[in-house]
Formats: sequence, C-alpha cells, structure tokens
Amino acid sequence: MKVTHLAAISVLLFTSTPSLVTASGNNFTRRCGRLIQTFKNANTTVLLSTYVTKGTNVTYPDSDPTCQSSVIAMADVCRLRLNVTTSSSSNVIMEVWMPTNWADTNKRFAMTSDGGVSGCIDLDDLTFTTTLGFSTVGHNNGHDGTDSLAFLNKPEVIKDFSYRAVQVATKVGKTATNFFYQDTLNKSYYWGCSGAGRSGMKAAQSFPEEFDGIIAGDPASEFHRVVAGGLSYWYHMGNTTAPTWLNFDQWTAINAEVLAQCDTLDGVKDNVLEDPFQCKPRFDAMLCSDGETWAKDKCLTAVQVAAVEKIYSPVYGDKGRFIFPAVQPGNDQVFGFYLVYGSPDEIATHYLKYGFYNDANWQLPSTLDGFLPVMDDLLDRDPYGVSANNPDLSKLRSLGHKLLVYHGGSDGFYTPQNTIDQYENVSKNMTLRSSQLDEFFRFFMIPGMNHCTGGNGAWYMGGPGQVGMGVTGVNANDSLIMQMVKWVEEGKAPETIRGYAIGASGGAEGAVRDHCKWPAKNHYKGGNANDASSWECKLNSLYN
Repeated sequence: MKVTHLAAISVLLFTSTPSLVTASGNNFTRRCGRLIQTFKNANTTVLLSTYVTKGTNVTYPDSDPTCQSSVIAMADVCRLRLNVTTSSSSNVIMEVWMPTNWADTNKRFAMTSDGGVSGCIDLDDLTFTTTLGFSTVGHNNGHDGTDSLAFLNKPEVIKDFSYRAVQVATKVGKTATNFFYQDTLNKSYYWGCSGAGRSGMKAAQSFPEEFDGIIAGDPASEFHRVVAGGLSYWYHMGNTTAPTWLNFDQWTAINAEVLAQCDTLDGVKDNVLEDPFQCKPRFDAMLCSDGETWAKDKCLTAVQVAAVEKIYSPVYGDKGRFIFPAVQPGNDQVFGFYLVYGSPDEIATHYLKYGFYNDANWQLPSTLDGFLPVMDDLLDRDPYGVSANNPDLSKLRSLGHKLLVYHGGSDGFYTPQNTIDQYENVSKNMTLRSSQLDEFFRFFMIPGMNHCTGGNGAWYMGGPGQVGMGVTGVNANDSLIMQMVKWVEEGKAPETIRGYAIGASGGAEGAVRDHCKWPAKNHYKGGNANDASSWECKLNSLYN
C-alpha cells in the first residue's frame, strides 16, 4: 500500500457494491445522453450530459490552471454540467453526478464545495460520494480559479461566494436529480472542509432546510477575523531580511521544543498534543546566550523569541479590541511553513484588495500600526455576509436537522479555538448546555490533525478533502458522510469519530483513536497507546 494520487488508485480505495448496467442500465445511458435536450430549468443552460463508466479519466481541459484538471470516476454515473445564472452579472458552473445505484441506496443527495476563496469544483469529494450512491453536486462558487481578483467590481460574484452558489446549486441539483431519476430524493447532505466548512456553517445558519445533515470541517467561519489575524503574523515575522524572520529549520526546531515541553502531558510520547491548549511553552528556552548563534548552537535571538511569543498571543486591534484568539501550540512546523516566504498571505491580501475594499490600487499598510484600523474595519463591515458566525441555530433545530463540526488540533491555518468559541457562542445564545446541543449540533476536536488533512495524529476519518489522498485500508461505509447518514436516518448520533494515523505506505497502519465529542477529551488509561481501547473520553480535564 502506498500514497498516490486518487487517479492512480481510486479503484482500490474503498469497497462498495458495484452497479450493473443491465437493460434498465441501457435506459439509464440513453436518458443521460438526452438530458442536454430534455432538462429544462429556469436560468439554467445544460452544457453537457454524458454517461461515464467507473475508471474513466474525466478531464477538464478548459479549467482554470489553479483548479484540478482531471479525476478518475469511481462509479458509473450520469454526468450533467450546467451553467446557472444567479443575477444579471453572475453565474455558477456546476456538475451533478448521478450514479446508477441511486435508488438502491435510499435516494440520497450530497453537496460539496471547495476551500479558501476557491472557484474550483472539488472533483475528489464529488466522485467519492457517488461510490456510496449519492447524487452529488460540485460547483465553482460563482467564479473560476483561486484568486479574489474575480471579485473586483463584481458584488454579485462575492454574494455567490458568500452563500448563493451553494444555495442555488443545491436547489438546481435537487431538481436535476428528481427529473433524471423520475423520482423524489429522500435525504440531502452537505460536507466540506476549510472554506467549504464555512459554507456548511452558513447553510446551517441561513438555509438549513436544504440539508438534513451538514458536516463542516475546520470551518473558516470567522472569515474576516481569520484574514485579520493571519496577516498580523506577517507583521511580527517580517520579510526574509528582517531580524525577526525565521526559516523553516527554525520553525522545525520550535516544534521540537514545544513537543519536548508538552508531548507527555497527556501521558504518551507520540508527537501529538491531545489538548494543545493545555500546553504553555516557554519559548525563551531557545534563547541564545552571549556568543551563541543559530548556525552553531541552534538557538534564537531575543527579537526572534519575542516575535514568536507575539504570534502565540491573542491578536488585538485598534484601542485594544479583540480580533483573533492565540494560536495553539503543536502546529508550529505547519504554521511556520506559511511564514517562511517573508511575504503577507496572498489569499488574505487579495481578498482585502479586490473583495473587501474593491480597489485594485489598495495596498497593505507597511506597519502593524497602520494595519490596526484595517482589522477593526474587517470586524465592523461584512456587506456580503462572508463570515458565518450567527450563533442562532434555532431553525436547524426546529427542522430536526443535524450539524457535525470538527477541527484539527494542529491546524496551522485557523486555530481550533475559533471553532470552540463558535460552539460556546451557540450554547450561550440558545441557552443550551452541551447535552442539549447534542440533539442537533455536535463538535469534535481531532488532536494531531493539520488543516483538514495530514498530521502526526489519527487524522484520517474519510472526511471531505481527505478521500482523494490515496489512503487505503478504510472502508467507505465508515466515512464521515455515512456517520451522518446513520445519525439522520437511523437516529444513531456519533459519540466519537474514529480516526486513523496513516503510515508511510499510505495505509491505516498506525494509531487508531476515537475522538471525543466536545467538551469531553481523551484520557490515556494505559496499555498500547496506538489502540483506541487504551483511551477514554472524560469531561474532566486531562491534567489534574
């Protein structure tokens, strides 16, 4: 077993019952091909309808260079490509992949999305979900490519990115599904991570009637806070000639120091902080003495240590206004990767320039003092509702629909503290204890997982953004979306989420961990730390 791209190993990834193209299958093929003439829907143009067999390399020669250009179909499907007008100046490109075994798998519908400010169809999540029998939609968020330049002078395009692309593509996708199968879908699901997790939270808050179950991983819900906080780190680090700047080897050393100080707090030395917020590292332990240098002694200067301490502190704006929580320890190597280039984050900078300020001539202030008003501005204004931070989930609750949120404990993009704060805000706003929230909203921390994928911990859960990574040895029916299906359709709510550490061969060969439902945390009981049975979820702190 080994890690390769999805295209090379998709046929071997997961087990599922294959569809047989029989006489009714031939009818399936004919109906699919005719959709380009027969499917009619308001504001919708059919661009393509074709039958695709499992194992086919589906290519996108005209896709934006920043988007995935091909994927291996993992099931026999009818592929329908649509252009949907959302306003006089905006549109969404979407695809509906409808598998042959849809009627045999409870007539389910799934919506996917993509991360960051991306205008790309998540092809891996799209094709994976069809192996489980879902009629599945992917879309481009209302623009092409991964840059915010698409937002300049186009407010309707920003609205699509904010919420409308998901909402419209869902409605059209459901209509297409019902029309093609000449039947009515039974249950509808959403799953996505990162920016797609933000879209899931937006759906839960604004149009929960569209989905019976929503999975939102590592959600960038506080999008404007993320932009503000992320750019503030650059001011502390500086460019590659600044005395505060750290190279990747130095960030690696910081990570090693954090683990040396905190790894065994949970009782196990495994390069994973089970509760990173309990770790309070002393970065001055790396301070150079007189005459010492990084090249000779692998130590840091006083100004470098001070810069690191600032990065691992909460971010405040003008007049002391809280902007962003402190970054959690344990993601240091990953986090450092985004700072070693010595330039401000392009995604955040371009969003400010082309989206938020709508000014191609706007320039990022050269100093942190100059940036402070920008941070406050981000919190004061969100004209298109990009952030998904409404703590009122009463409509979701009244519908009986479900929301499952998770966040990697080693996420180097968005600290999980943001998601914890969001959970607590919902609890306070709705005056519900965790045991009462459990009815419709469950949150899971995934220790040792980086942003959506990867990490030293048991990170693989068959989640969005993970299923295209070539991991072997985990059955598709154990994926996150199927756990949501069990909650929605069978009333079996997840008390834990099973994660797998992935070995160098790409298989689930390392630690297995049942990640706890918040606010419980895993506690080591003893025995083989790689076995899930050696841990138990407890509400009390790990560190008594």
